[in-house]
Amino acid sequence: MRIYLATCLGALLSAACTSEKPPARRYEVTGDVVAVDKRGQMLILKHRAISGYMDAMTMGFIVKDGWVFNVAKPGDQVQATLVVEGSRSWLEGVVITEKPQADPNAPETTAVRTPEPGDTVPAFALVNQDGKRIQSRHYQGKALLLTFIYTRCPLPDYCPLMSKNFAALARDLQNDAALRDSVHLLSITLDPEYDQPAVLRRYALDYTAELPREALTRWQFATGAPQEVRRVAAFFGLNYWKDGGQIIHALVTALVDPQGKVHRIYRGNDWQPADVLKDIQALIGA
Repeated sequence: MRIYLATCLGALLSAACTSEKPPARRYEVTGDVVAVDKRGQMLILKHRAISGYMDAMTMGFIVKDGWVFNVAKPGDQVQATLVVEGSRSWLEGVVITEKPQADPNAPETTAVRTPEPGDTVPAFALVNQDGKRIQSRHYQGKALLLTFIYTRCPLPDYCPLMSKNFAALARDLQNDAALRDSVHLLSITLDPEYDQPAVLRRYALDYTAELPREALTRWQFATGAPQEVRRVAAFFGLNYWKDGGQIIHALVTALVDPQGKVHRIYRGNDWQPADVLKDIQALIGA
């Protein structure tokens, strides 16, 4: 009996240990600055291969040190430590080395305007994960929370985090009879050539597996003509471009009121589902 109890205790202690938050992983990063997104707190780097983590590519990285955005410019070389902790990642210990000339092949960044609360969302027409046409007018009379993702996004704190946050909100809305039929969620791909309806449906099923079957009537995943997707993204202040098989982009999420006007913009990935839910409740209550 003593041996049995000791074995059980050991198993319980082992389970407790394994449930602890895994330690952050750190990787050394070296790359050239392609663009600086001060509002999104992100550096776009054309980086060398990150040993043990990813191949060389162009990628956006969150930087928490504000001074970096007053110093870094396209063409500069950056050395830093990439910290990956659960579903979040960021650069720390950033060292910037100025180069004599910026890379002449680097894409020019175009200033984009972030809409203000009260701005009317322009009409748009897209296609959902079932191949059905959806239009902005379909959301009239209901609150709409939309964001931009793409299915091949490799960083856990970018598109996957946005989809996890939307899944959490979808669960909360499903459990709230007062909101369930008053709010829609929409995830728009920035990679419409690859993210065709069948691809989006497989992606959607991964994030709605724990939701009722009808969840995809309230949370849709949309693709469409590339120029239409770019037009919608531009209205919400989102600039993006392709580099190889990756989409270089910031993160923008928007809450649109039942009259089709912008209620609030959430930039970056720091917003929490619980806070957005409160904004939705206040909007619907109003």
